[in-house]
Amino acid sequence: NCSYFKHFTPGESSEIFEVTTQKEYSISAAAIAIFSVGFAIIGTICVLFSFGKKRDYLLKPASMFYTFAG
Repeated sequence: NCSYFKHFTPGESSEIFEVTTQKEYSISAAAIAIFSVGFAIIGTICVLFSFGKKRDYLLKPASMFYTFAG
């Protein structure tokens, strides 16, 4: 009895299984990725400025930006 598997039974109205992603999830994933890259860039800028003129107080914000990027 193959009535359960509609896509294997010929002659009956069969539904085609389509894999679709929800648009809201892909947009939110793209936004999170862009924010993550932005935080990583800001953290890198803080690290580069701290090594340039020995400003050690910029390392704490850099670590926070890297944490937010993760």
